[in-house]
Amino acid sequence: MTTADIEKVMFCDYGLLMPKTSIVKPFSYSASPQRLQSKMLSFKLTTDIIDLLQENGKDSTKGQHGIHLYIANMASVCTERRLNVNASAKLYMPYRLQLKINGALEPTLLQASGMYARPIDVTSLVQQKSDYTNRIDITYMSKHPLIIALILTIQHTPQSLSAHIHKSNLSTVEQVRRQFFKAQSDDDDIIDEGALVNLKCPLGLSRIKAPCRAKQCQHLQCFDCVTFLQFYSKIAQWKCPVCSIAIKSWHDLIADSYFEEILQNTSENDEQVYIDPSGDWKLKKDAENLRISNKEKTNKRPLEVEDVDAVDLSDLSNLRGHGFGRNKQQRTDVVDLTLDSDEDDCEDVDDLPPMTQEEIDMLDELETDEFVLA
Repeated sequence: MTTADIEKVMFCDYGLLMPKTSIVKPFSYSASPQRLQSKMLSFKLTTDIIDLLQENGKDSTKGQHGIHLYIANMASVCTERRLNVNASAKLYMPYRLQLKINGALEPTLLQASGMYARPIDVTSLVQQKSDYTNRIDITYMSKHPLIIALILTIQHTPQSLSAHIHKSNLSTVEQVRRQFFKAQSDDDDIIDEGALVNLKCPLGLSRIKAPCRAKQCQHLQCFDCVTFLQFYSKIAQWKCPVCSIAIKSWHDLIADSYFEEILQNTSENDEQVYIDPSGDWKLKKDAENLRISNKEKTNKRPLEVEDVDAVDLSDLSNLRGHGFGRNKQQRTDVVDLTLDSDEDDCEDVDDLPPMTQEEIDMLDELETDEFVLA
């Protein structure tokens, strides 16, 4: 890497600690795997930096400024930049490292391997005077060449970083609607059925006040930004408490205006809302009442009309085989020759029941044998 390339190197965040401005630009140190190397750097603080440092502690909701020494492995930086020219340099700790700031030994350094890499806070040992030349003596042993920078940092509080995210990474109501809800689109990624959403944070189990989620999350459910940052401020690997997807840093978090609008229009006692596919929402209890009402309406069915087989009215004898047509139907009078005249007069023919199909068949047989009376 050229000197110009090295000076453009940006370092990654460390929890809620963010590099802000270089006091001493990144520079390279050669590898020294078998013996200690000593280097010295000197610098003066500008009045602007001094003013920021002196503001520390006056407002607990704002981030606190400091001065940190950052170290990276040059070989790793080169590899990362070949894949992504804008990649941030990961922190690295040489096997042996000792610092003296203005003659005073930095007390927190441990003889540790690279897995314990962290920015080194030298704020308390730096003279905050614009006309004073500060000096840092660096003694190290490393099998890799190093990139070292002295940087003005800001140590955010969860509250201050949440406010910063709301200002810089805000997703508007319209953007959320386009991402999650149907308009005239058939996109499979868009919600095609309603869903219940909790207004309580899955981490703190209290009502969400600063709704946020990760950019890569595919769910509408949010968590509270302040609670999330408090929980993960001391943890290196972050993940979404809803879907467990990896979150690289706070830069991946976005504030959600749509969810914020729901919170503003619900009471502290409301815990869940139902959101339909178009993006309209209602309280869970209202959605349940509407569902019950719709179910009752569905259960009220109209009277069903039973289909009846068609009957050829041109032949009235066909009515004998159906359940209707028993009133004034024409029938054939049959005389039983075994009865005498007295028995014949004892029963009125009109009071006889309709002929059955079996009787009709018998009548057909009699007609064949010419026994029917005219």
